[in-house]
Amino acid sequence: MDPRIRYCVEMEEIRNLPDFQRIRAETHFLLLKEYLDIFLKHEANLEGSHFAVHKATKKYCAIKNVPQRTFYNWLRAYKERGIEGLVPKYGQRSQGTSSVPQKAQKRHKYTISVTLDIVAGRSSASLGELGKVIAASPLIAPDVKASFAHAFKRLCDLSEEKGSLKFTPPLSKEEKYRLELYRSRNHKKHSAKATAILMMDAGRTMLDVGLETNAAERTIYRWHRDFNAKRLDFILTKPFSQARIDAREVRSTRVIDILHKMPSVYGINRSSWTYGTIAEAYKSEYGDGISKGIVQATIKHTGYSWQHARKVLTSPDPGYKSKVERVLHTLNGLSPGERFFFVDEVGPYRVKKYGGRKLTPPNETDIIPEHQTSRGKVQFVAALEALSNQITWLFTDNKGSEALVSLLEKLAADYSMCSKIYLTWDALGMHSSRMVRSWISNHNNQQASPTIEIVPLPANSQFLNVIEAVFCGMKRAVICNSNYASAREMQDAMARHFEERNRYYQENPKRAGNKIWDREKFNLEKLAGGLYKKM
Repeated sequence: MDPRIRYCVEMEEIRNLPDFQRIRAETHFLLLKEYLDIFLKHEANLEGSHFAVHKATKKYCAIKNVPQRTFYNWLRAYKERGIEGLVPKYGQRSQGTSSVPQKAQKRHKYTISVTLDIVAGRSSASLGELGKVIAASPLIAPDVKASFAHAFKRLCDLSEEKGSLKFTPPLSKEEKYRLELYRSRNHKKHSAKATAILMMDAGRTMLDVGLETNAAERTIYRWHRDFNAKRLDFILTKPFSQARIDAREVRSTRVIDILHKMPSVYGINRSSWTYGTIAEAYKSEYGDGISKGIVQATIKHTGYSWQHARKVLTSPDPGYKSKVERVLHTLNGLSPGERFFFVDEVGPYRVKKYGGRKLTPPNETDIIPEHQTSRGKVQFVAALEALSNQITWLFTDNKGSEALVSLLEKLAADYSMCSKIYLTWDALGMHSSRMVRSWISNHNNQQASPTIEIVPLPANSQFLNVIEAVFCGMKRAVICNSNYASAREMQDAMARHFEERNRYYQENPKRAGNKIWDREKFNLEKLAGGLYKKM
């Protein structure tokens, strides 16, 4: 038989306690019952004349991993008060643990301590008589009587209400679920309202509701009336005012803008931000002080951690805003006959055995040698066309200016039917080399079609170059877990991957990139520092 069913009568005494008290009390109670009713009898039969209670108790505590002193405390509390003695009393300091020295404690010779257990549903006449006794007693100080009178009167008023309050219609499952959420939260007022409504729906008396929520009779009636009229709307929290929401958005914009600049811009001698230095920079920039807690909450609201901020979010380019605006304006304003390309270089990839994630049998691990002899290297330059999502690549022996010029010649030949092509790339030195600038200038001066225009990206903003995602997909597909015999074999695998990719997007047209086409996601007034990593 389940022990909880066997001892259900005793456990019923603590059924209405909160879970954090009831569950622990039930656990301790079941341990004691197993010890008293089963374990001691088993040990007595086993040991015979050598049976000793202390020895058996020590053995039981070792089995259950419970300290002996704690177990004896449970036994003593259970023998004195039953299962209620096992209910934990959080926040109450036990005797003898006072921080005041024993000699410094004042002792009152005449002290009366009375504990009343009031049972709901009994006649309130006894309470009235008790109040008269307290009011007439010379042993109780007048100031104590005055503070007691108000609370005692409210208790008497609640006890006079015999019936319970009901709702029309009764609570639905959704309403009970929402009220349970309100009751479990830290908001004191809303938790009391939800507790009262759930207790009324369960048929509890006014005295039970008042003792649980510490609310007066008229307050409980008002909660009942408001819930019948408005249902859950009367307990919902009120949203912030629009002015407060706007102020919070402005503060968030300012904090993020500061975060994406170097601390040295604000005269702070650090290479990375802290919450305190951000608050300091905010005050020096806008003349309005904010706390470190507000800074922390604002950064957390953006969804970023300090690891992301240190690695990718800071762009030291002074022309960051203007360059991003130009890229977005060009990309979204393409005319018929114009094309936009994301350009970058990759490699070198050494021809060797690579590791990566793959399905393996149990207790088997793929081994990658730390030192390997390279069988060659592969590197290339590539351009991704934004409208058709087609990639053009060129394997090269190096990643210098000559390789980039070769790629430009190939693009000019392949897209000769276009009137103009735009190229965007990062701030690498070779992109602005004399050879590259000279070739583009000569090509445009010859009035050869198409005309080429450069739209540079800001420094340290590789996440705006969509072709980076294509390279990551290629690496996962044909580089990870590979072990090619030669550079030619690796080149063939890469070329085949790009050919299959181009064929797929010819059959399933889609623009390159995702949210980079959405201007709403690039509001430079709200995100002046470039908070676009999640895109």
